[in-house]
Amino acid sequence: MLALITSGRIQPGERIVIGRLAEQLGVSQTPVRAALARLAQEGLVNTAPGGYLHVVELTPQFVRDVYHVRGALEGLCVELATPYIRLADLARVRRLMDETAAAIARGDQQPYTRSDVSLHQLVIAATSNRILVRELQTLQPLIELIRHAAQRASGVDLLSSHQEHVQIVSAIADRDSTRARYAMEQHIRTTGERLARLIRGS
Repeated sequence: MLALITSGRIQPGERIVIGRLAEQLGVSQTPVRAALARLAQEGLVNTAPGGYLHVVELTPQFVRDVYHVRGALEGLCVELATPYIRLADLARVRRLMDETAAAIARGDQQPYTRSDVSLHQLVIAATSNRILVRELQTLQPLIELIRHAAQRASGVDLLSSHQEHVQIVSAIADRDSTRARYAMEQHIRTTGERLARLIRGS
């Protein structure tokens, strides 16, 4: 059910009819209700005044709020992780980023997505603070929902995002935790603003 929402097959703001969804999934209503309760705790499902459930509505302010929180969490994450990230792993991400620059010029988004995911996963994997990692994992479904919604719009500024990644990687390679944190926070907040504009215009 999580995949149905984050992939956009159930649209943001769409009403959820439990009986219909259970029939679609080929299960009884009991596990559907339990799954929806978990999704409500994660912020993906809301209860409307009339008592019915619906997928969270994506507004520009909601997108900004999610990315402000993500920026704070991942900024701390990269600050803690920078001394421990292996240079060999960083070199692998850099190779992906080199491929990304040429791909963006061709209008191909896939290499950017791979390098983006690889960089953020590398930082999270090198963080020893399990509570911080858990909070980021809790936020991930909302990030996926926003990302898929933005992909259906046009005008994503991948080149600017790629250049911000270069600054983050440079700071990590220099073992400059403070600069890495600042670069990560600025990148994620700027990304949130870009996505908020796309959501507003869609």
